[in-house]
Amino acid sequence: MDKKKILETLFDKKIIKVLRLLINNPDKEFFLREISRSAKVSPATTHRILKTLKELELVVEKKNRYLKLYSANQKNLSMFSDLLEDKSAALREFVEFISTVKGVQQVMLHGEEERDKASIIIVGEGSNQESINSKVVELKERFNFTIIYMFLSLDQYSQMSSMGLFSGRKVILFSI
Repeated sequence: MDKKKILETLFDKKIIKVLRLLINNPDKEFFLREISRSAKVSPATTHRILKTLKELELVVEKKNRYLKLYSANQKNLSMFSDLLEDKSAALREFVEFISTVKGVQQVMLHGEEERDKASIIIVGEGSNQESINSKVVELKERFNFTIIYMFLSLDQYSQMSSMGLFSGRKVILFSI
């Protein structure tokens, strides 16, 4: 059985949602209500979960006069990172980013999305490849998720498709 499935079976799904949120945002501090809203867990339950995680030293709590901020204790949470990281978050973040890049008309997932990588076809004109490369590197470092992409003009994509070079599964992730 998959380690991830075992973890999800053994532990309360609400705890896993909160942990996953914190692990996938290692440098961010959250208010209780932000965690509650993002993890889709009631504020009272989120408060109890955070209290337990704080006692286990998995979460750091900072008091700011009247407010409390919570963040992941990376030192202690690193043992769960591989199991709780949401790899699809890396792909979602990439699509969000690429949709704002000037000249991009369409983004497709080519083939099957794997656990630690995805092949992407970007169709468009005259885009800044450096910004795309730096985003890919950032996502690799943060999520340990590799995005392999190919940037093609609309003509290039049409010609290559008509030659049958892009057979197999294609999922459109973004389109103008």
